[in-house]
Amino acid sequence: MRSPQFWLSAILSLSLTTSFLASPDAFAAGVDPGKATPVQREQAQSRFLKGRKLYDSRDYAGAAEEFRASHDIVASPNSLLFLARSLRQKGDLVAAYVEFDKARVEAKELARDDTRYEKAGEAATIERDALASKLGFVVVDVQNPTEQTTLKIGGDSIRRAGWSEPAPVVPGTTTIEVETPGRAPVTTSVTVAAGQTEHTRLDAQSGTSTTVEAPAPAPAAHDDRSGLRTGAYIAGGVGAAGLITFVVAGLMNNRTYGSLEDACGKGPCPESKNDDISKGKTQQTIANIGLVVGLLGAGAGVTLFVLSQPKKGSSAQAPAAARTQVVLGATGISLRGSF
Repeated sequence: MRSPQFWLSAILSLSLTTSFLASPDAFAAGVDPGKATPVQREQAQSRFLKGRKLYDSRDYAGAAEEFRASHDIVASPNSLLFLARSLRQKGDLVAAYVEFDKARVEAKELARDDTRYEKAGEAATIERDALASKLGFVVVDVQNPTEQTTLKIGGDSIRRAGWSEPAPVVPGTTTIEVETPGRAPVTTSVTVAAGQTEHTRLDAQSGTSTTVEAPAPAPAAHDDRSGLRTGAYIAGGVGAAGLITFVVAGLMNNRTYGSLEDACGKGPCPESKNDDISKGKTQQTIANIGLVVGLLGAGAGVTLFVLSQPKKGSSAQAPAAARTQVVLGATGISLRGSF
């Protein structure tokens, strides 16, 4: 017969086990990296590393599953970044664009407390923007919707908070559907070219659809640096001409005064050499002016050329995916090295 202590121990053990299984955190999906438990971090890392191996072996479909599973355990933007890359490699550009954007947003939020996520956010932004030229975008203005009204673009349901945002679509003809219980569905189609955005308006009550004229793009900002670069070349040319003038006039001046020295010796020169003396003085003046112009032109050219250089960070380069190390620290999954 079991002792009372045995049964008490068994009851407590069963109670703790039941409490753990019933706890929402026990099966929490996509927990914040800063709140992840060591077990969750280890599980997420394991799935992430499996995804990396599949990605490197070009099994992009399998890699996408592993990265998605890793993110479902710990919501790290690094998992989303590689999920988006896997989707892009397997040709699902619309889904890749969406995941890149999610990774960008998540990384921006987490970078407030952990700067290691800044690189992931930068990479996600660059790679998302690179896809924009290969996709079309649709903006739908839903008029008179009810709380039950739904919107689908290209068969994908769009959350109400994103109705006013450009939705990425495969270039070509895309179907837009607005459904309201008790009303006939409103359906229309738009044709979108790669890199373009189409605007349309649908009335959820009357069922009418209207093509909206796209807003005129803002005029491109004038780049003053291009003018500076041109000025640098002009100033450099003037400087070069001045220095050439200095050299040529200086050589001529040396020959003239050398001839006068031979003719006059140490004494005063005869009046017959007055023209040569005047010519020598003129050559000296021209050489001096050429030197001044040359130095000023060269200095101005160098200054303008430096000022014409693009500002640091104005053309970000997408980090490479090689040599990436997965690290699970106190704040969750992170990637060290370049993306």
